[in-house]
Amino acid sequence: MNETGREFRNTKSYRIWIDTTGTGHIRIVKRINFSTFISLCRETYLALDRTSGLSPRIIIYIPRSLYDVMSENVQEFITFCRSCTDAVFELSVMGE
Repeated sequence: MNETGREFRNTKSYRIWIDTTGTGHIRIVKRINFSTFISLCRETYLALDRTSGLSPRIIIYIPRSLYDVMSENVQEFITFCRSCTDAVFELSVMGE
């Protein structure tokens, strides 16, 4: 996980940054409600630079313990985003 670049949100529950290649990263640390998750994805998508000609890319990092609780909603939302935007959304489950 490349953490260099521009960080624009950092709370106890999540962190958002855009690396030097223009990829957006959302790291969920603690459980957040679903509307907050949607807002984070939207904010990150809108902050990405689209002048490079490449599709915007967002990687979402979530711990396994939270993924077990949030998986259905997160998966459905990512599927929706992939079908409705020009962005590439990836989900990375961290931990055992």
